[in-house]
Amino acid sequence: MKPITLEYLAIKVEKGFSLAAPAFASLRQTVVELGGVKEQYYGFTDDQNESTAMDHSYHFQPTSWLVPFRFAEEVRPALAAPVCEFAFIALKETSKPSSISESLHKTFTDCYYAKGFTGGNWGIASNSDNRMCVYVLGWESRADHAAYSKSALFDVEINKLLPHYAPGSMGLFSKLTQEKS
Repeated sequence: MKPITLEYLAIKVEKGFSLAAPAFASLRQTVVELGGVKEQYYGFTDDQNESTAMDHSYHFQPTSWLVPFRFAEEVRPALAAPVCEFAFIALKETSKPSSISESLHKTFTDCYYAKGFTGGNWGIASNSDNRMCVYVLGWESRADHAAYSKSALFDVEINKLLPHYAPGSMGLFSKLTQEKS
């Protein structure tokens, strides 16, 4: 198994944008041809329909996080899940991942005790100066995640990490489409 880099790329689109748009298909094909990408997952960052998920009339700089993993199977169960959660923990400048690594990792591993968790992993974005931790977590439903997020087990590590959160920490949910080339 070969190491991979997951790129989380967020692009805000105007109301009415469709994932079936020819321009979006062309963009995905260009990535395959120029970048050698073998597997792509894409979708809106919400379980709702397109018009609810993306109601933006402004343009902004895309957000891109590059997260290395030992192999694709570490994150594929989350990407292929009915609901994929991308959780971002932006760390304060005074916080070092090495000093809180146990809590950062246990936040992920504790999910295996939750009903509806399908798998995933986490890593530190290589283009973030060790300031952005990215979790890619799979769930059977948003309800399963919501129930787990109200549990005592969830609170244990999150409460340890909260003092280290910087602005930009958040969770986003998506139903992704897989495309292999």
